[in-house]
Amino acid sequence: MPHENMDDAKVWLRYAEDDLGVAKHLFNTYYPKPLSIICYHCQQAAEKAVKSLIVLYGSQGGMLKKQLKWLMRL
Repeated sequence: MPHENMDDAKVWLRYAEDDLGVAKHLFNTYYPKPLSIICYHCQQAAEKAVKSLIVLYGSQGGMLKKQLKWLMRL
């Protein structure tokens, strides 16, 4: 059964991919490397990827909720 929020989740995942692409571009082309900006875009990419999962599975999350709690403890 397809998820009803799949399209919205894909949008958030594309946003995450865009942020990661910016971080890679900055890392590969700038000198000196703007590490704080690169790290910011990496953090944003991770946050948006997690948001895509929350959108897909809902805020209650079931098994996803347990996995996110585990990630937050790292």
